[in-house]
Amino acid sequence: MTIEKSFKESVVVNLNKPPDITSHQAGRKVQRILGASKTGHAGTLDPFAEGVLLVCLNDATRITEYLSSLEKEYIAHLQLGMVTDTLDITGSIVREEDPSGIDEDRIIRVLRQFKGELMQVPPMYSAIKQKGVPLYKLARQGITVQREERRVFIAMMELLSFSLPEFAVRIRCSKGTYIRSLARDIGEVLGVGAVVKRLQRTAIGHFNVEDSVSFEALRKGKCTFSSMDEALAHLKELTLDDDQFRLAGHGTEFFAKPGISEGELVRLKSPGGDFFAIGKFKNGGLMKIEKVFFQ
Repeated sequence: MTIEKSFKESVVVNLNKPPDITSHQAGRKVQRILGASKTGHAGTLDPFAEGVLLVCLNDATRITEYLSSLEKEYIAHLQLGMVTDTLDITGSIVREEDPSGIDEDRIIRVLRQFKGELMQVPPMYSAIKQKGVPLYKLARQGITVQREERRVFIAMMELLSFSLPEFAVRIRCSKGTYIRSLARDIGEVLGVGAVVKRLQRTAIGHFNVEDSVSFEALRKGKCTFSSMDEALAHLKELTLDDDQFRLAGHGTEFFAKPGISEGELVRLKSPGGDFFAIGKFKNGGLMKIEKVFFQ
């Protein structure tokens, strides 16, 4: 797909977001560069963070929810001996400790404790809303409110480097995981506090930072885009016969072949093999139509 047609196409950009810009600002910048009518992003990155941000253009904004749910991978650089109000290096220091007694073996042992399923309290400096107000707006007013714990899953915690007072770790985790909260909790277990000094998202599902593009590359047309079908490659696909295609096009349920798990989302394709909708397999063999994109 060429950049000349990108403003008309419904595609996904694997953007390498630079630091010091919000995800919303990054999406708007892509929109201006390419001339798209609308954009949306899948999986928000903190302003100070960098790396993979999926920017969906035009009708591809309708698949952001299916991309946001994908597993994420990060490389986080943590600084020991410090706690800040934002849980990262950009915040105001609220406590300092001496980290000189921490060694590499201890960090490795503590990281193991955070693998698997765990409950996590989101940071006050986050976009989560309470009574319609983002928490970060309350935090800026000095207001702290109770936040509900969230269940997250940490698939991998790999120590990459260690040199007091810092260490770097590769993290693979589920949707909804806050790396800043993870740093806070690791620091508390170590007993000296910790904040995120640098954060790079290296992957969202099958999208990785090696294949991402910069704003400059977009301006020069040196980039590739993913079609909606390619972006949703993590979902199984089902090619419909003529009767199923007719029913699906009207949003009507139909019986699907076995081999699909109940509740599973599926890319639905026309008899000619073109992606046109997303369905969800229900109990009893029925395929419910979630969204129709093309007729």
